[in-house]
Amino acid sequence: MVSDFAIFSVVFFLLFIGIVFPPPEFYGLGLTIESLFSFFIGDENLHFTYYHIRLTTTRVCVHSLFIPIYYMVAALAFDVISLQVSHLLLSFLPCCISGSIALYWWSGGSWNNHPLSKVLGAHASHSREWRNVANALSVEFCRVDKFVHGKSWGKIVVTDNWIVRCGLYVVSVAYQPDVHMSIQNTEEHIDASHVTTQYININVSSVNNACTDFKIRLNATDFNDLKNKVTGTILNVRNVVFAQSLSDRFEEAFRKEVSENGLYYSREPQQDECIGCLFAVSDVKLSKLCEEQDAGDCKNCLCRPMWCLRCMAKWFANRQDQKSPERWLSGKAPCPTCRSKFCLRDVQKVA
Repeated sequence: MVSDFAIFSVVFFLLFIGIVFPPPEFYGLGLTIESLFSFFIGDENLHFTYYHIRLTTTRVCVHSLFIPIYYMVAALAFDVISLQVSHLLLSFLPCCISGSIALYWWSGGSWNNHPLSKVLGAHASHSREWRNVANALSVEFCRVDKFVHGKSWGKIVVTDNWIVRCGLYVVSVAYQPDVHMSIQNTEEHIDASHVTTQYININVSSVNNACTDFKIRLNATDFNDLKNKVTGTILNVRNVVFAQSLSDRFEEAFRKEVSENGLYYSREPQQDECIGCLFAVSDVKLSKLCEEQDAGDCKNCLCRPMWCLRCMAKWFANRQDQKSPERWLSGKAPCPTCRSKFCLRDVQKVA
């Protein structure tokens, strides 16, 4: 009986860890709080703020019941009721009471007392309340140009005006114009296949005294995407060195090669936005410069400047053999608009 009880304890503990920190298999089977209580929590894409208010509340309530459930099942299944009654009472009452108090208090006044509501209220002006800020954040989350890193707990979301870290029970929010971001350190982890992954820890501090500082942790290969989304500068006062992704290294080499091709002087007084990212200015032009006009595979592109250098570099890299990155710089790609073939020597910056 002792061995059966030990097996039960180990299985229950693993199930508990799996629900609190769900692996991909649990997501596939729907054994997550988000899936099991979706009828109450709602959809993150419909209303980001209220989704996380209900999610953190549900987590507190569900997680507080694990210890009482463990004792109840152990007492009934292994015939040790007389031994477990005192433990059951000591664990059941505090846990259930704490979960019930959190649900009752946080949901009061249509979630006015929830910690996330308090944080959003600190960002509201005198003529607004936390619900107005919540709606603005939810609208920005629905946009396709947001930066998202991670899943469930530990998720990082950066929109046009907000930086959000979704913790297990706490959601930290900072208003971009009020924050200072600085790189703290890096961590390297080696998996079973001996592949090294580097993570960056970044501190986010706000000038708003009502908001507490928090840290975000992300893969070093996603750092440039984060840097391009935040409006301020991410300081590296400690001169932390971190690895670049393959695409970042290629983009850097792409820029260097294009800078040697000379400038293209456009007749248009003002350039349009890049049709790839809809953010940067279209600043590259494809012109056949590698060989004579009628020689080789490259063709003269007659399209006006419509793409930025970063998007063009990504387009060029995606059209190469992904198994041979050492050949990317000498490769060719079709124009994203007219499909005329070009090489790296045909790309010019617009003056």
